[in-house]
Amino acid sequence: MKTRSVVLAAAGLLCACGTGQAAINFVGVTIPWKADSDSTADTIGGNTEWNAYIRPEGGAFLNDGNAAGTRFSVPLEVGIHTFEIFVQHQSWVDDSPPEPGSYINLFFGGRTNPGISAQLAGGNFGALAPLTAADIALVANDQDGSLVAPAGSLRHISFADGLQVDLIGLEMSIVGDTVSGFTAFPSGSEQDSMFRITLQVAIPEPSTALLSALGLTGLLLFRRRR
Repeated sequence: MKTRSVVLAAAGLLCACGTGQAAINFVGVTIPWKADSDSTADTIGGNTEWNAYIRPEGGAFLNDGNAAGTRFSVPLEVGIHTFEIFVQHQSWVDDSPPEPGSYINLFFGGRTNPGISAQLAGGNFGALAPLTAADIALVANDQDGSLVAPAGSLRHISFADGLQVDLIGLEMSIVGDTVSGFTAFPSGSEQDSMFRITLQVAIPEPSTALLSALGLTGLLLFRRRR
């Protein structure tokens, strides 16, 4: 009977994927400065040096300041979304593989663990690739800066929202001072680092959703039998 309940629960999750809710919330960014360290640029708030500020390409900033205003949450509907993320110093983009700067973590719905972790493999201008524990064992989360494992994937699937998000583009560049006015701790730098990310939101393919649901079912069954 327990097994049947678990299977039915997984089936419900699979159905949720098929219905495709309107949007999934993009809620945070952390950008490591050092491997296995809480030294990071982020959107947590209270970071005395390295806040990250984000805006849709060509749009208004979603966050500002150095406290609660540094947080953001934006719903992403099915389609393509491009964002620009600014860090108040040009040294994030110095083409030194594999750090600093070439690693980034994106958070969707929850802030405790990244949904997508990515890198420009080989340096700040390398090829887009997943960021895994083999590259960096721990990264800061967007909840409180605690160190957690990177997602190891360029795709995040949300059963709750019935959507998947793929990171399909990551570019880095040095730009003129854009965000020093947002922070209580300006660096005095005349240049910023900018990360341009492109996200594709879609309804998961049935095969992808099925495999994910079956994997979750197996995990639930394993936990119940222990």
